[in-house]
Amino acid sequence: MIICAGSIFTDYISRIDKFPKKPIKVLSRGIDKRLGGSAAVSAFTAKILGYNSKFIGKFGDDDSSVFLKNEFKKFSINITKSVFIKKCQSSQSFVIEDTKGERLLAAFNDPRLLEYKSIPKLIFRKQDIYSIDMRWMDMASNIAINTNIKNIKCVADLDNFKNSKKISEIINKASHPIFSEEGLKTYKKNIDMKIALFQIFNETKKFVAVTMGSKGVYWVENNSLYHCKVPKVKTVETNCAGDVFHGAFATALSLNKSNSESIQFATATATLKCMKAGGIYSIPNLSMVNKFLKKLKIRKIK
Repeated sequence: MIICAGSIFTDYISRIDKFPKKPIKVLSRGIDKRLGGSAAVSAFTAKILGYNSKFIGKFGDDDSSVFLKNEFKKFSINITKSVFIKKCQSSQSFVIEDTKGERLLAAFNDPRLLEYKSIPKLIFRKQDIYSIDMRWMDMASNIAINTNIKNIKCVADLDNFKNSKKISEIINKASHPIFSEEGLKTYKKNIDMKIALFQIFNETKKFVAVTMGSKGVYWVENNSLYHCKVPKVKTVETNCAGDVFHGAFATALSLNKSNSESIQFATATATLKCMKAGGIYSIPNLSMVNKFLKKLKIRKIK
């Protein structure tokens, strides 16, 4: 079972031809309403790849909450450990995308969601894999600590955070910390990417990775640096590609794939997702990923 804990959003996607050089009115080519959020999309990724998943997050009690719960119901994804807060709006984001797949995102979180501190009691089992993001910090910290104690694999999506003791604790406790490019710059104060990865490896003595969009994925394990290159494809939509990566990586770990194989599998899944619009409905299935895998190559840098 892949258990994903953290953020969930209702995304409103507006598509334009290209971003203007200055603030002006532009014509939208369409507006879509979709489920988003790193941990939520990760749960859908695992399910679409053919494996059971659960989601733990914070829901309000508005129309967006009804929409989100119905999406989980369609895919038979368990959300019973989530919290449902009365008189509260679920998180929402407004995304503008151009034809190249580039985007601008503005997110809204109801203060009552952010202020809710209680976390559900979880039973940690060896056979489960956890995937966490940093949008529900208390939950992420709880999972990282307990999975570390019980030697359970935990994928930490380290994006969009402020440095804190809890962030450092999560990086040290989670078995597989994976930074976004911006997340790594935040944590290591803009030093060179390769130097930053080796610094974290020397501090934690374990796998650490960074996803860098079209530049691929870099990671350090066993004191060596590796790179998985992304093949050139026609990019249609980049929204939620990173979330898909983390869900696919956790899925690969649950299949006892090595770290390198899991990176390759996750990169293939995220790349295929970028080739098609549709949010969670454009996540590829397992057969598509397995066919695409041969296009990805891993090299040892040093």
